[in-house]
Parts: sequence; structure tokens; C-alpha cells
Amino acid sequence: MNYALRNTFILSVLLILVILGFLIGNTSSVKKVKEIKIAYESNKKKLDDLKTANPDMKDHDLFIKSLSDLEKRVKIESKIIPQKSNPTITYKYLLDICDNFCLDIKFDFIYKQLSRIEDINFYTYTITGNAPVRSFYSFIYQIESQYMLYIIESIKIDEDIKDAISTGNVNFTIILNAYFEESASEFGEIPFRKLKYKNIEYDPFYSRIHAPMPDEKEKEFLDINSSVIIGLTPDKVFMKDRIGRIHILELGDKVAYGTLKSINWEEQYAAFQLNEIGITKDKKIYLNVLKEE
Repeated sequence: MNYALRNTFILSVLLILVILGFLIGNTSSVKKVKEIKIAYESNKKKLDDLKTANPDMKDHDLFIKSLSDLEKRVKIESKIIPQKSNPTITYKYLLDICDNFCLDIKFDFIYKQLSRIEDINFYTYTITGNAPVRSFYSFIYQIESQYMLYIIESIKIDEDIKDAISTGNVNFTIILNAYFEESASEFGEIPFRKLKYKNIEYDPFYSRIHAPMPDEKEKEFLDINSSVIIGLTPDKVFMKDRIGRIHILELGDKVAYGTLKSINWEEQYAAFQLNEIGITKDKKIYLNVLKEE
């Protein structure tokens, strides 16, 4: 066999091997692609079936948000039962609440009894004291909402009055249970929660309905109860007070305990909105005549 023929033969054999390798590799790749496609179709069907059986899965983001909100709520509302408790621990805890949230609370702390319900023990205490009503509200809120499992069994409050005048404080008596469980996990120092709450806007013991009370600031304005209308226009009222002075009022102008609300030109009267006893009422004054409605 000459040199050229030998080279041709060798190249032909190599070409055949390359072609066979390509065909075998291609066949293997096609097979793998088919297997992957079959697996994809199978998994897609399983996922579709799962979504059909669990329609809530379509709202995945909403579900995750709801779960997150629930976890936050658990953290906010969950309580801790300590492994041990005693009057000294509870008294210090209440003092810490006062120091952090309501400095003007003053109270006496009396141990009452130790009780047990199944595996849970609890001490019962009587707390009596005096405090501004807003501080007392904060005190109660912190006891009820902080981590420690302290339960208020009863509250008795009454207004603190001296010389027939309210001091703005309340006298209170609280029955408090402090729970503990000897088999509970031992905790280190437990911090106070940073709670957001809406404080009470007013003193519930303050009477909103009362007899007319003298107010030096209100005396600076026209007393319509001792004045008469001597003239009207569609937008002005001319009034004469008890000492003969003339006052010219326009809509919205201030008078003692109220304002000029409206003018009725046709019926010749002015309507005032007054609050002298804790209730807002309208008073109509006709030209030269006093008439209430």
C-alpha cells in the first residue's frame, strides 16, 4: 500500500469514528432532553394539581404577609411565665413600670396569698394608691400588655376629692396575680416592650355638664344674656349691653361663652351658639326681645 492510499484510509477511519461519536452523543442528548421535558411536564402537572387543591397558593405574597403579620402579633401579645416569683421580684417589677412609664404613681404593696392551679403557681397581691387618672391608665395598660404573665383580677377606683373639689387624681385598689411555673425555662433579664397606645384624652371623672361657672376670660366679651338687639342688617348685629355700650357683631364674632352663628333678616333675629354648662345650645335674640330655642 503506497503512502497516499494509506493516509486516505486512515483519514476515512477517523471521519467514520467522528461521525459515529456525533451520532451517539446526539442520540444521548436527545434522550436527555426528552427525559427533562417529561419530568418538566410531570412537575408542572403536579404543581397545577396542587394549586387547584389549594387555591390560596395563588396569593403567595398575601399569604406570606399574613404569616408575617401573625408572627408580629404573637411577639406583641405573647406572655412569659417565669420560673420563679416572689413579693420582692413583683414589687421591683411594678416599681420599674412606674419609673419607666408613670412616675407620679404612688402605691402600697401588700402580699395576700400563694395559690396553685394544676402546675401553675401564683401570688396574689393587693395594691392601693393614689395617682392622676392618665398615669393610672398607663400603669394598668403596662401591667396588662408587657411580657410578664401578671393578671389584674379586679380594680376599684374613686375620685379623690378634697374640700368638695376634685384633685384630678383617683384612689385605687388593684388585686393582682403574678404567675410562675417551676418547670418553665429560665429567662435572663426581660426588657420592657415598646408599646404604642392611645392615652385617654380627658379625665372621665370630670363632669361635662355643670352649673354656669364664672370665667374671667369670658367676661371680656359681650354678655348676650344682659344685652338687647337695637338694630340688624343682613350681615351685622347692633347690640346694647347693660351699661349702654353699643357692640357691632358680624358672623363668627366671639361673645361670652359662644359666638354669633347666624342672622335672620326676614324674621329679625340673631342666633348665637353658646356653651355655659357643658352642653352646646342655640339662643335666638329678636330685635328688642329675648327668646330662647
